[in-house]
Amino acid sequence: MKADRFVIRPKLLVALASLALLLAAGVAAQQAPKPNLYPEHGQVITTRLGGEAVGSAGIVGTVNRWIYRVDCGDLYYDLEGGGKPSLTVGQNVTFRIEKQKAYLDDGKNGKRYNIVGTGKSDQKQSPQPN
Repeated sequence: MKADRFVIRPKLLVALASLALLLAAGVAAQQAPKPNLYPEHGQVITTRLGGEAVGSAGIVGTVNRWIYRVDCGDLYYDLEGGGKPSLTVGQNVTFRIEKQKAYLDDGKNGKRYNIVGTGKSDQKQSPQPN
């Protein structure tokens, strides 16, 4: 009878083996988090203050946000920031683009800007014909 006490039941053995496989798969699936890469480089060439009407039910106001044009060589991006200026003309910036948002490299998670326009840098803005 004492020898039967140390016999592992087949169902328990299958359960322990399954648990070990799940743990091993979980550890293998966890990888070091990817660092946020900032592949875009450019220079701020213009800044302007853009107004946006907001409100409802008869109460309407204006929200002013800074818009920065960043020249990246062959393309430019218009980035909408907050109510306080955060970039200056001539400043070199490094950023990444995810889901119509630009994240400028600040050493942490990245400062977020909305992308409100893009275009070719060599494209000349011509006046609209009347």
